[in-house]
Amino acid sequence: MLRRQVIVGGVAGLSAVLAAACGPQPGGGAAGGGETAAAPRGVGQTETSLLWQEELPPDVEQGLDAFLAEWRQKYPKVKIEAVNYGGGDSQKIEKILAQAAGGTPVDVVGKLTFMQPLARPGAVRPLEPFIKRDRVDLGQFNKGWLERFGTLDGKLYSLPWGLGGDAMAFIYSTDALREVGLKPPSADWKSPFTYDEYRDYARRLTKRDGDNYLRVGAEGLGNELSVPPREFEGKWLSDDGKTVVCDSQQMVDAYTRYTDLIIKDRSTAVTPGVTLSASGNDGHFSNGQAAMSYIGGWQMNFFTNPTKYKVDYAIATFPKGTKSSPAIDAIQLALGNNTRSPEEAWAFMGWLLEGARYANVVNRMPATEKDAAAWSKRAFKDVPATAGVQTLIDSIAVAIPPDASLAHPAAVQIEKEGQAPFWADVLAGKTNVKDGLTEAKRRIQGIIGAG
Repeated sequence: MLRRQVIVGGVAGLSAVLAAACGPQPGGGAAGGGETAAAPRGVGQTETSLLWQEELPPDVEQGLDAFLAEWRQKYPKVKIEAVNYGGGDSQKIEKILAQAAGGTPVDVVGKLTFMQPLARPGAVRPLEPFIKRDRVDLGQFNKGWLERFGTLDGKLYSLPWGLGGDAMAFIYSTDALREVGLKPPSADWKSPFTYDEYRDYARRLTKRDGDNYLRVGAEGLGNELSVPPREFEGKWLSDDGKTVVCDSQQMVDAYTRYTDLIIKDRSTAVTPGVTLSASGNDGHFSNGQAAMSYIGGWQMNFFTNPTKYKVDYAIATFPKGTKSSPAIDAIQLALGNNTRSPEEAWAFMGWLLEGARYANVVNRMPATEKDAAAWSKRAFKDVPATAGVQTLIDSIAVAIPPDASLAHPAAVQIEKEGQAPFWADVLAGKTNVKDGLTEAKRRIQGIIGAG
């Protein structure tokens, strides 16, 4: 499963237009995100309107007045205009930049994963002045998420409100394990399920009738370009995004061990030639065709509904190479840099974060352990307690942020021309892991060097 394209690199042409459009801002210094934020004076006392870029469920959008009722009661003079641009992150970024360049900026950015493509041309403003003034506790958030998703050149531009990603929770069929006499894998992040165990379980859980697969032992780990490196602390790019390091021993180990399951053992849904009648990791699991799988960030409504997932599951840690981590993306909130009402926009951002209000209405897992614990009681109310949802909540503290390549201006090109060909060639047997990663490094270096 290759990741969705989420970053747009071609924003330089709009930078000059944005710089001209962003004049001095009330309450927050210059449009470049002045280093001090004036104390709020009369927030919500004058008639104003905020443009909020969101992505809400259709029923919530249709009943938006109900969702905003408490806000309107508190700030009756501050009108919220919600807009859903649709499409992937790259399409959203293009539209937000166009709005800013046209002088009708988005005041509150509410549905993006990586904020750097908006921060580079100056379309969003640094939050530190507001955070420092209002004593916002950043310690409640995963530090790696703050840095990877919302920080550029040492300045923080966004805060996470909800979580998604390719593989938020590792799950297994309790019945399948019982059938072959395997004990449940570890649910304790301090003593995680190991990669050796994962491989052994996958082999023993696979069921065949000749060449016909009745059940694969493992679905896979989600995004093949993102998840395996996490478990071995491998990286495509250095954390500053300036150096290609994908030929490291950690990366060689990660993909050698992962392809052992896929190609040597032939025990996964990713294995070339394996055909299952159901489709998708959710379909494979609910039809008993995959014994170990994962919950994608977009699949909470499926895996919290027993009538859909059908096969009882339990949550375990991800298999550890040198580390054990889920693959979680943090969805961000940010303030438009040239908003005419920065204090009202900041207040609305805080209102959305308060008690995980935004995450709850979308049914995304909130970005803090405290809010996630409260959310899980409602979201998983129909799921048996034996599923062990606490392991999912505990993963917030240990989750490793995604690779820096995803936050790079050339992320789409890096994947298309460097990462994806590597994985396709390895699966097709056209190259081995070490040589494939060496070639990927050469290609990616050419991309970021040219940039």
